[in-house]
Amino acid sequence: MTPRPPAEIAAQLQQAMAFHQRGQLAEAEQFYQAILHQHPLHFDALQLRGVIANQRGQFGEAARLIGQALALNANHAPAQYNRGLALLALKQPEEALKHFDKAIALRPQYAEALANRGNALLELKRRDEALASYDRAIALKPDYAEGWKNRAVALLLLQRIDEALVAFDKATSLAPR
Repeated sequence: MTPRPPAEIAAQLQQAMAFHQRGQLAEAEQFYQAILHQHPLHFDALQLRGVIANQRGQFGEAARLIGQALALNANHAPAQYNRGLALLALKQPEEALKHFDKAIALRPQYAEALANRGNALLELKRRDEALASYDRAIALKPDYAEGWKNRAVALLLLQRIDEALVAFDKATSLAPR
């Protein structure tokens, strides 16, 4: 089989990403798979197939694929974040925390990584640290409803009920559903 030219691979990747952004996961995965058939170590195709696996709840597969991508480029903040998500879902909060920390080191303004770092810390019963992580996330992104909700949960676990109610109210005002 003759390898495809880089421009054709780039075009396939763009098509895959367009399908992915529209939520057409099966179509996107076909394109990512076609790229990997030609280039088994294609960073973006590996990482984004891992994202699809995360979206489908296939967390072991997601961790494996994104781990392969990170072996090629460990300095990609979204890949670090996405592997952290998979590991957190696999109930491996210590490992997840390492990936969230790496994502934040690479991109200090990464509110979602900070919030999920807080989730890993909550799993580890490190509630004060989790609260600090949520606070950093919502300082960066004040309209981040999920961050406010997570902050409220941490405050409840810390028995700071009045503050938790304020945080829940803020989360609800940002995302009524």
